[in-house]
Amino acid sequence: MKKELRKEVWFPRSQADVWVALTDPQALADWLMPNNFRPEVGHVFRFHVDPMPGFSGISECRVLEVTVPSRLVYTWLPLPKVPDATPPPPMTLTWTLMPEEEGTRLVLEQTGLDIMNWWWRFSMTTGWNRMLKKLLPRTLKEIRSGVFTTSPGRKRDYGTRTVPEGYAR
Repeated sequence: MKKELRKEVWFPRSQADVWVALTDPQALADWLMPNNFRPEVGHVFRFHVDPMPGFSGISECRVLEVTVPSRLVYTWLPLPKVPDATPPPPMTLTWTLMPEEEGTRLVLEQTGLDIMNWWWRFSMTTGWNRMLKKLLPRTLKEIRSGVFTTSPGRKRDYGTRTVPEGYAR
């Protein structure tokens, strides 16, 4: 199994709209996970899900690069469930957006997967497929004129029950 991941997907949406889906905390929570993200270089943020065996449910991240509206880079480190355990080095996610054929090509490159065992790498690969092909397009439908707004009564896909105060839900 590969230790680096690369996914490409084309959306019939503007680069600005795809950028909103990647950088607006509410939109990001809609298709990925609850978070306290800000698109500012140096900002430390977290993605949050319910804990599971061996995983605290928290991924700690740091924004490394922001080039509006074409490139976003941040680290990603799933924190172990055991508080005293030494976490491995973080992975890096690079999002590149390119205008193409009346839409936008989005490229995700994730490096540092070699710190993960084969099951986590497999889970991330299948998870990104679902998120980029099903969940992100659903979120993009909720972005109008560069603003994310959830339709009344619409449920999000994640099952996180314990979202901390101050996180986008």
